[in-house]
Amino acid sequence: MALAQTDRLTLRSLAQSDVAAFRAYRSDPDVAKFQGWDAMDKAGALKFLGHMSEVEFLKQGKWTQLRIATRSDDTLIGDIGMHIAKDESEAELGITLATRAQGYGLGFEAVEMICAWLFAQTPITRIVAITHAQNKRALALLARSPFQHTHDTNDVIDGIPTPERWFERRRT
Repeated sequence: MALAQTDRLTLRSLAQSDVAAFRAYRSDPDVAKFQGWDAMDKAGALKFLGHMSEVEFLKQGKWTQLRIATRSDDTLIGDIGMHIAKDESEAELGITLATRAQGYGLGFEAVEMICAWLFAQTPITRIVAITHAQNKRALALLARSPFQHTHDTNDVIDGIPTPERWFERRRT
């Protein structure tokens, strides 16, 4: 069942039947370069997808990954993660899009769709997006959107210094 749709995209639960496409884009070094996850073998991907197909949406304090698919043929092109704060004051987003789907405005469309859905379904007042400071594609997407740059940090992730840019979008 679709949670949200646009003319080009559908947002819904991930399923184990997504395993081949999921593994393909998540194994692409260009896609994974700035992400906070590692590629999964088939067994790991099936376990993850099975868990995500059963997870309760909008659960405070938990990450949920949703499927981004083309509406015309239901092809999986990426996923979008959301984390609702325990106090439901804010959500954090993360998006992963297959290389072949980048450059067509689909990431922007997916982010706009999930933001509208989150503001309609929850009491959150702000949505946060954090990206590596060198992730030009994510920075371009966020620059086109209503997100505003708030600050930069220099964290150490897995022992590697990681400059990050923080963005937020407030409920209007």
